[in-house]
Amino acid sequence: RRMETKVLRAADNVVCISETLRKEAISRDVEENKISVVPNAVDAEVVRKESDLFNEMKNKLDGKFVVGYIGSLRELEGVDLTAEAVSILKKAGIDVNLFVLSSQSGQNELRAYCNELGIAEDSHIVGPVPHDQVAPFYDLIDVFVVSRPDTRVTRLVTPLKPFEAMRSGTAVVMADLPALAEIVEDGKTGCLYPAGDAQALAVKIRDLLSDESKRDSLGQNAKNWIL
Repeated sequence: RRMETKVLRAADNVVCISETLRKEAISRDVEENKISVVPNAVDAEVVRKESDLFNEMKNKLDGKFVVGYIGSLRELEGVDLTAEAVSILKKAGIDVNLFVLSSQSGQNELRAYCNELGIAEDSHIVGPVPHDQVAPFYDLIDVFVVSRPDTRVTRLVTPLKPFEAMRSGTAVVMADLPALAEIVEDGKTGCLYPAGDAQALAVKIRDLLSDESKRDSLGQNAKNWIL
């Protein structure tokens, strides 16, 4: 932290990817007038290559409600909370599936947790695929969830994956953390829930699954904002 602060203060210009990081830099006595914010972004046009894995998952998930996540399974992503929310919905009698596309790292642990939760048969944890084959998978997801836990890093740093989900027109639900709340207008371009609260997350997901027009509206608004 001391080294970061030393570098920030000595730099001629500092570029941050979020307003939360800008405020963090200012709190470390970095001159405000030399800080710029250049937020995450995605290309307006995207390559769509439909892989064998995509076609396989499309057949498996066709006609089902799908709660999904695409990205790494590092601990700071908190995907286990999404799995927990899905298990709550299953116990409430809602026929929902969990879909996760990621690298191999962390997959076995997530599968074991899904088994523990009793949702192994309704969980599809697959990947990886080359980046140019990722885009079609967003079409399989009804509600894209970013369930990051409340930590210093997750409060400060904005992930890129929600931008890709929003570009695809998918309804997004995210933990109410400063860096995430910065990119979602709650109820208009996405939904926020209290970080770490699986019950609250389940309620948000259930509300969206029961209201297709709300999902479509959130997704379209999000896409327009991204573009």
